[in-house]
Amino acid sequence: MDITISKIEYSFSIHATEDFDKNLEALTNLIPEELIQETEVVVEELVGGYDNPIEYVSITFSNKKLINRILAHLVNQFSKEQKQQLFTEFEERFNQDKKSFHIRIDKQAMLSNHLSVSLGTNIIKIEIKLRSYIKNVDFKQFLIDNGLLMKNY
Repeated sequence: MDITISKIEYSFSIHATEDFDKNLEALTNLIPEELIQETEVVVEELVGGYDNPIEYVSITFSNKKLINRILAHLVNQFSKEQKQQLFTEFEERFNQDKKSFHIRIDKQAMLSNHLSVSLGTNIIKIEIKLRSYIKNVDFKQFLIDNGLLMKNY
């Protein structure tokens, strides 16, 4: 295959007023729960405005078998309309230099078990890093073929 997914990374911030465990629990809509338990969750302590503590959480998957399971899980979570939205916004969401596709999920909606693609700031960022060993490949078509994007008809 000309294109592969080399990494899927989730990252988000948890402010002092938010419940850490509840935020991780909300991720089960985006990552199968058993994979979260098997994976190292990296938490970086930051300081926000007014010296409020912020925890920056990142979870990275680079194992091909796990990546395939996560991608299949994500594809099942997104609605047809959301896949069409991602298709329409592909150019804004794809970083050609890094070969990565970004999806922002509304974190507050996730806490209520509702998946909402967002452009806001209180989000869970999903970065899908793609790799190709040949030039001039169609990354958009690859994501369509894998069910993450859907053309608008």
